[in-house]
Amino acid sequence: MDYKTKSKSINVKIIMAFTFIMILTIISIKVFMNLSFDSAFEKYVDDSNRAEVKHLMFDLKHIYKDGSWDINTIKELGEDAIYKGIALEIYDKDKKLVWSIFEDEKVLSNITLKKISEDMQSIDNKWNDKFSEYKLEVKDENGEVVGYPYIGHYASTYYMENDMEFFKIMNKYMLLIGFMSITGIIIISIIISKSISNPIAKVSKMTKVIEKGNYKDKLNYKSNIKEVDELILSINKLASALNQQEKLRKRLTTDISHELRTPITSIKGHLDVIIAGIWEPTTERLISINEEVSRMNNLIDELGRLAKYDSENEELEIEKIDLAKLLKNIVFNLESKAMEKEIYIECELQEIKISADKKKIYQVLVNIISNAIKYTGEKGKIYIKTYNDDEYINISIKDNGIGIPVEDINHIFERFYRVDKSRNKETGGIGVGLTIAKSIIEKHKGNIIVRSDISKGSEFIIRLPNKLDSNDKRHLN
Repeated sequence: MDYKTKSKSINVKIIMAFTFIMILTIISIKVFMNLSFDSAFEKYVDDSNRAEVKHLMFDLKHIYKDGSWDINTIKELGEDAIYKGIALEIYDKDKKLVWSIFEDEKVLSNITLKKISEDMQSIDNKWNDKFSEYKLEVKDENGEVVGYPYIGHYASTYYMENDMEFFKIMNKYMLLIGFMSITGIIIISIIISKSISNPIAKVSKMTKVIEKGNYKDKLNYKSNIKEVDELILSINKLASALNQQEKLRKRLTTDISHELRTPITSIKGHLDVIIAGIWEPTTERLISINEEVSRMNNLIDELGRLAKYDSENEELEIEKIDLAKLLKNIVFNLESKAMEKEIYIECELQEIKISADKKKIYQVLVNIISNAIKYTGEKGKIYIKTYNDDEYINISIKDNGIGIPVEDINHIFERFYRVDKSRNKETGGIGVGLTIAKSIIEKHKGNIIVRSDISKGSEFIIRLPNKLDSNDKRHLN
């Protein structure tokens, strides 16, 4: 199945959705209006028809005067009544026909009643044309019955011509309002869809630019929709992050190439000369070759740490740890490195027990203290302190070394990032130690705070939560 043939643009979808909702709303309103209007209008027509019948009944009391029927009055009443859908017949006391709309005005009655029937059938094909009749009595001045008027009209609700005209006008207005509403909502939906789709189209275009590897461009567009602005901001941040990662990747490639080329060149040079018989394989020369091999081995070990970090899915093994004892052991193990540079390490350690993965925390502390030794100059000082607050156990590792530039502080935990752009035997490495350290601390629900001033030193504060369930198991990845 071709996905593209089924997908629709956001413009079309929004217009269709708004139009569908509006049509559904209009239909619902029309149905409701028709039901309520028809009911109310039928009641009005029925009441009006009944009122006309009552008026006719009242007028019929005066059609017999001086012992005779007033035919002219009867004719006027009959003709007026038939225009209102009411049929009139008059019988005398012997039930002989005096006057009938069906006999005396046959054409008029047929045309009028047929028109009513056709109009009602056009509205409701189930409409019933059955007649209802009322029989009255006409009395003379002495109170004796002298005749019987018959009044008939349709039993079902029926509309006269003016009622039908009003009914049709109402339907026309409803259709007009519906058409105008649909047209208006289509215009509005087009405007709204454009305001949404335009920035999304720009974002889509930007992602295609990113897909091609161009991370430097930024999307400078401001919409009036909060979510779209947040999406644009996220895309720009993504582009910036990818650009930074691309720089780090290129730098890593260059650094690894340099790190490998230098010792390999040195080793090959020594071996070539020894093989040629120019140099003797003395102890000093073999030691020099061994040092270059060690440099290569350190680099491979660091790459191995990164590969292990990327592939592991092991759990934290939580246990109770004597933090002061752990730090003393680490300082003791690193003391020889510090003594090489005559660095003094001072400790102020409280008796604190923490629940953590001992091996992982050990790895973090070794990394940060090693960095402090590495970037602290000759006869420098490192100050290690632990203290407790309401929420966290804090481990502060502070040095008076070279410091970290402000622009680099936010990036030092990114993989492959190195503050020192040049490499040498003392500051070599590919820059994954702090990345791993940060990940481990975050898995312990903690964080690392960094404070630094150029030429004054740096302080790393590791913050671990006071309470951590000893039975808790958390995945590293």
